[in-house]
Amino acid sequence: MATFNPLYLKVYNLLLNQIRSGKLKQGDKVPSEKELADLFEVSRITSKKALDLLSEENYIERIQGKGSFVIHSDTAIDASYSAKQDSSKRHLIGFILPGFDESYGIGLVKGIEKGCSELGFTILLKLSYGRKEIEEQAVNDFLDMGAEGLIVFPVHGEHVNNKLLELVSKNFPVVLIDRFIKGIPASFVCTDHRRATVELTNHLIKMGHREIGFISPPSEGTTAIEERVTGFHIAHSEQGVKLNRDYILTEIKNSMPIHEITESHVFKEDNMILDNFLKKHRSITAIVACEHSIGEQVAAGLSRLGRRMPDDVSVVCFDSPENSRIQFTHIKQDEQSIAIKTVNLLKEKMLDSDFAVQQIFIPHTIIEGKTAKAFSMK
Repeated sequence: MATFNPLYLKVYNLLLNQIRSGKLKQGDKVPSEKELADLFEVSRITSKKALDLLSEENYIERIQGKGSFVIHSDTAIDASYSAKQDSSKRHLIGFILPGFDESYGIGLVKGIEKGCSELGFTILLKLSYGRKEIEEQAVNDFLDMGAEGLIVFPVHGEHVNNKLLELVSKNFPVVLIDRFIKGIPASFVCTDHRRATVELTNHLIKMGHREIGFISPPSEGTTAIEERVTGFHIAHSEQGVKLNRDYILTEIKNSMPIHEITESHVFKEDNMILDNFLKKHRSITAIVACEHSIGEQVAAGLSRLGRRMPDDVSVVCFDSPENSRIQFTHIKQDEQSIAIKTVNLLKEKMLDSDFAVQQIFIPHTIIEGKTAKAFSMK
């Protein structure tokens, strides 16, 4: 396995060699963060990490407002050994995600852990449970622990994580996964949610359905959901099918797995909203559920109303696990490929802080299940 040698170590090693060789003597001023950044064509956060490491090892003293100065060069170990020790240490990577289950997320966690382990990275994992305040605190906590890079699966909602925005603006290694955040120019890896929804909706249209509903959490500020809503519109346009906007419900607030939230107040409120929607629009013959858990809620709602799936209403969704009690026709996202691309992007950004922002869409597939059938007039 190739040795992982980030840019800040190269700056560190050059300065250390100058100190050890006597080129930089005790009391001499060390080039500033900006001077080092310009000299090596790296970001200031990279040069800062190199100076911080020299300070931690007591080679230099950093004085606020004055600069960094050599305090001693005498050591029992040589520079090459010190560099080897540092380059072989475990590099900490923070991974923040809302949650995971068998429908989607477990494959991401396994794939990212495996990829990081192969590179000698240690993963710090935190679940945000869909709460932006937990996500923001996790970012700060991981930085305090010395994380050298972050992988973030952003929470739903219209907000900008100000700490992430600050980090990205400083070229700190951050890769977003599954969705991107408007206003934060960070690299991301995800499924092409728009195209996937176009294909899933077209699948129903080709089966003869024309009265098709769409159900999701609120879409504002959440690019994955916004892209899926857009895909639903595009499919109707491409196929020349009139879109009934009343058939679009974007008010399901809780999209946790159904078995985890049966007693929650939000879940009961969602059931009321869903039941009213299904009662009001009995002309709907098929539904695109934005997530697997919503597909399960739709199936339960139809059952409460005495309607059968797929005989009365076909239901398709994203991410239905193989061992699910209901085998939905669904979009299967390639979690393994998403994980591999994410880790590789983060590695490149850690090696080169000026590595260009990348937007990578991973191919998906449609898996036939038992919840959709051709529509026929009764």
